[in-house]
Amino acid sequence: MIDIETYRYLCFVRFDLPNKEFDREFNRHYDEHIQELADKLGYSTAWRTRELRGGDNEGVMEQEYQQIYAIQDPALFKSFPQNPPPPVTEKEPWRRDLCNWGRVFYRVLGLNEKDTRSGRYWARCEFNVRGAAAEERDFQTKLGQHIKDVLALPGVHRAWQLQHAPHAAQVASDPIGKYMALYEIDAPENIFDPSLGEDRVPLKAGQEFVGRHFARLLLKAEPRR
Repeated sequence: MIDIETYRYLCFVRFDLPNKEFDREFNRHYDEHIQELADKLGYSTAWRTRELRGGDNEGVMEQEYQQIYAIQDPALFKSFPQNPPPPVTEKEPWRRDLCNWGRVFYRVLGLNEKDTRSGRYWARCEFNVRGAAAEERDFQTKLGQHIKDVLALPGVHRAWQLQHAPHAAQVASDPIGKYMALYEIDAPENIFDPSLGEDRVPLKAGQEFVGRHFARLLLKAEPRR
């Protein structure tokens, strides 16, 4: 399990690649890239995911590809999009088609792991909560217990409780939800019943549900140090 006292944040780097002419080169580059970052000081485990389109996703559509990094501090990220962008070279032709690039950070409030297996999919459930500080603290407590209940379901291996962490290194707008429950699972059906159109373990904590997204896990990179 990742040491969340040391690696207190998750960074999500997101973008689309609408034109798939150079999809193979693009994926090869980012497979190497996340391993390179995972090996750097201040970084821990890194993952790549690709969104499942259609199906049981809800809310605002997010970018197709996501790179997720467990990190010590958002200040590790110092690069920003160039305007105008630099010329595209033949060595990295996929950069011509990359668009809708963004970066957002979350504080890890909790991480629970049932076993050491890796799931084939990730599920992101996003929420907002309205009210005073005491009500928000109560929601955090209820969400933490809800995540543990979901983790008890078959096919759910680990789960994070996350809160958006605004930072100067963020790129693009804030996420639609302030809070996220993030699950590593064998299949979307492990947490969502498509025949009923609802979560297998509903959350009832006075929250505003704003999104559910499923993605296939493409690669997991562990630090080699």
